[in-house]
Amino acid sequence: MDFNIQKERISLCEQSFQGSSEHAVDCDITLPEYLPDIVKILRCSCIPGVKSHQINGDRITAECNCLIRVLYICEQGNLHCFEQNMQFAKQIELKSADTLTDVFVGAKSDYVNHRVSGQRRFEIHGAVTIFAKSNTKKKIELITDASGDGIALKSEKAEVCDLISTVEKAFSVTETCDAGVLSEPMGTVVASCGWGVIDELKIVSNKLFLKGELIVHTSFTGAESHQLQNLENIININQIIEAPEITENCHIDAYLSVICLEIKPRFDSSGNKNLLDISATLNLSVCGYETRNLTCVKDAYSTKYETDIKKSVVYTASLQEEIEDTFLCRGVADLTTTGVSKVLSFLCTDISAAFSLLENSCTVNGDVTVDIIYEDSRGEICFAQRQIPYEYKKPSGVIDGVLSCNPRCSVTASSYVLNSDNNLDIRIEINVRGFVFNEKERLITTDLTVNKEKMKTVKTASLTVYFAEKQEALWDIAEKYNTTVDAIMRENHLTDPLVKEKCKLLIPKM
Repeated sequence: MDFNIQKERISLCEQSFQGSSEHAVDCDITLPEYLPDIVKILRCSCIPGVKSHQINGDRITAECNCLIRVLYICEQGNLHCFEQNMQFAKQIELKSADTLTDVFVGAKSDYVNHRVSGQRRFEIHGAVTIFAKSNTKKKIELITDASGDGIALKSEKAEVCDLISTVEKAFSVTETCDAGVLSEPMGTVVASCGWGVIDELKIVSNKLFLKGELIVHTSFTGAESHQLQNLENIININQIIEAPEITENCHIDAYLSVICLEIKPRFDSSGNKNLLDISATLNLSVCGYETRNLTCVKDAYSTKYETDIKKSVVYTASLQEEIEDTFLCRGVADLTTTGVSKVLSFLCTDISAAFSLLENSCTVNGDVTVDIIYEDSRGEICFAQRQIPYEYKKPSGVIDGVLSCNPRCSVTASSYVLNSDNNLDIRIEINVRGFVFNEKERLITTDLTVNKEKMKTVKTASLTVYFAEKQEALWDIAEKYNTTVDAIMRENHLTDPLVKEKCKLLIPKM
């Protein structure tokens, strides 16, 4: 029988590129005439965002926006906000000119400092980082079967999660929202945040139909009283995105993130600022997987000829759990140092997420960053930022490997109660998504050749008696005596390829 080899390919997700570029934020600002003098600055922030990006040759060019927002108190004790937008383009060098199709480009604030140099003048010094990353398919070819020329195989079954395709798609959402019934027209926006939430994903003919929501929280001052008011707007998202190779049978791991958010008050038909222009850039990250059952050849030899074997260590992943849930986080923000008489604004502005395996449960934990503007016991306006820890657990099944996950979380709702101890009892509703993979290290055969010019010359009797130890593998015995596991099992009427107890085995010659 001719020697034949069967091979199959599997694909794993691998980061093909990661790069970043820092941008300095340096401003010398004089307040415009319509704003009052500064008595005390509560907070200065640089909020970067990426509006769009292009790949040109060996570099990524990102069109960015940085919102400088300064909250301060005037002589009358009122809260005011100064905003200034900085538009800039940033380039990130690629390691090679290889074409990247699916790239995520985002931005983060590194630090920001301010120095007041007068009642109407201050300096801003800070830095933001624009970063980019891209995932690709790492293809692995492995031997699943071989026959002919007296070949013997040691194989194992493996369930693998095969990466079919990755998609990164940025898109814009714009809407003018009515603020509803207000006690007075809007003045200026002092704080805002946005969260993207996926409600439904559907694949039809290699197109991904996304339904979701953009949840926007805005705090703004009244035009006359300068009192803070808060508003929540929910904008429906409907997008059709090309998803090549991804089919209805795929498991879809997806995350919707807000990478740029701009909010501006707008005059309505009556001449009052009762409208909000909301413009956001969101990014949808998608990985499509298929579960396959493969046979992996761990070892091989020929009973007739000398063989050359190439082996490689391969990390295969099977899908252990799909996490898609909403849970409630409870925490306390301690504000006892100054005392609180009234909370004016409460926003969840950021969230971190990490995965671990605790007590046989898949655990996602991290912190939610909350920004609080409040009046203290003396009636003065203050700002505080607190970290609220959370933990989510989902019982896991049988684990035979190492679990890994890249969890993504969004805040869908929040509330608080000011208690008598000057603490805020906080409730935060969090949406968590992620795939939990069971990763295994396997030593598998990637190439196998039979040298027909080199016959095996094994000097053995037609029948050999072998004294086997407990738990000894028949494969090792068969390879030593140039026979097969099946032949030893038939000769000794065995049903298991592992020796149960010490015994004598008859080893037949091939």
